Amino acid sequence: MLHTPTAPAPAPTNLTPAEWPLYRVAPRYLAGPGEDSAGTVIQTLTDAGWTDATWMDNTRVFDPSQRLALEFLPEAQPVPRLEGQRVLWRLWARRDALSPLAWTALFTDETPEEVLLPVIGALAAAPDTALEQSLRCPTRTEADDAAVVAPLAAAGWSPEPIEQPRTYHAPRLQARFTHQVPGCDGHLGHAPARWLATARLDYDAPAQWAASFDDTTPTGILIAFTTALADPNPVDRYELPRGAEAYLTLTPA
Repeated sequence: MLHTPTAPAPAPTNLTPAEWPLYRVAPRYLAGPGEDSAGTVIQTLTDAGWTDATWMDNTRVFDPSQRLALEFLPEAQPVPRLEGQRVLWRLWARRDALSPLAWTALFTDETPEEVLLPVIGALAAAPDTALEQSLRCPTRTEADDAAVVAPLAAAGWSPEPIEQPRTYHAPRLQARFTHQVPGCDGHLGHAPARWLATARLDYDAPAQWAASFDDTTPTGILIAFTTALADPNPVDRYELPRGAEAYLTLTPA
């Protein structure tokens, strides 16, 4: 099932980047990462008192307790379960420095900052609450899952009632959010349950970006993500993903 594109906006082929027009872009999940996405994300946490360390070209930012971390990984490799996309951000939590990770969230290279930043902001605002919830109550409930997808349903995303695992589709089928549960998909085998988000220009096109959350990710963090993903408000962009113009609603800012 393909979306019929609208006429593309004129491309600023004869302008320098400093002269490119600013557009208001919708839907935001196809808008690309933004002009300084990495700096904005890291600055959000350092402003909240997190500390950063750099090795090679990678950066890791720790909360004051050293139990929460965000990793910026420009040298990371593609991940098959993220449709072969290259992971750029890895967010994780642990009980203490010697404990295994309680949960992990991954975001690939072209994830829009407006989708990632609310997740980062939720952690920065209440890191202890987010961490302790995942350590005390690692098992999800039906109420948790309903709360996670509620922002999608409210924004007009459609559930796939006969599909297992359960998937919610954006109105033009250009984004989807799936709860992958072991035993419900022949390709999952014994893989752990997780949440997977993808965005693409058309239903059958390759993913532009993907995000994955362990099932033990705190409900509040997942809600922050789905709320941002479903937000219909446009975002500002000077530069658009290659080939995406015809699939976007563009309004001069």
